[in-house]
Amino acid sequence: MAVGKGEPLPKVTLDGPEGPVSLERLRGGRPLVVAFYVEDGTPSCSAQLSALGADFPLIEELGGALVAISVDSVESQRAFSASTGFPFPLLSDWKLEATRTFGVQDDTGKRSRRAVFVSDGAGTIVEAMPHYNPASLSQYQAIFAALGMEIP
Repeated sequence: MAVGKGEPLPKVTLDGPEGPVSLERLRGGRPLVVAFYVEDGTPSCSAQLSALGADFPLIEELGGALVAISVDSVESQRAFSASTGFPFPLLSDWKLEATRTFGVQDDTGKRSRRAVFVSDGAGTIVEAMPHYNPASLSQYQAIFAALGMEIP
């Protein structure tokens, strides 16, 4: 069962490019967008994260932070990030701890599904999309609405 609206942001620590990173520390009292993606370097995951990267300045303008999580190794993520220039950290969930805690493990049990969660500044989940479709405009807009942007 996936984490839902109104629940606390799970307390997980993942491997980052500079060592272990907790979501709580990344949040730092700000809203946090947590985007799970399937695999480094795939066209659909590159498109998913590139869209978020293009709007990263808007996320920051709205006071938020962003992190992307997959089960890929830190080394793989480092290469993926270097080839794309993402302005946000990629964190490795190679033990599937965050994937299981957020409830977004795929049917194979070896990866996460595409999913997006947004917590507010107090660490409460205000938007939960355990089955995120990057092609869905309404889901994409929901990320920004959860950060406080008025969507017409």
